[in-house]
Amino acid sequence: VWDLSFAYGAAPVLEGVNLEVGAGEFLGIVGPNAGGKSTLLKLILGLLAPQAGRIRVLGNPPAAASRLIGYVPQYPSFPRDFPIT
Repeated sequence: VWDLSFAYGAAPVLEGVNLEVGAGEFLGIVGPNAGGKSTLLKLILGLLAPQAGRIRVLGNPPAAASRLIGYVPQYPSFPRDFPIT
């Protein structure tokens, strides 16, 4: 992630974020509510498009790497009583 910026409307959420995670490394992101943690993850996963900056995941743009990454949100967008069978 290089010089990443994102805003919801006129409200900036991330500005000038730089981040590199090497092979075999783990990363935890902590911060206050509404601090941009979920937005950063959605940008890395390609669910949102950055307004500035560049993102590479495993050397590829997020959309190309999406088949290699799993994501389970805390609050799924489907009904909790959705049948599995």
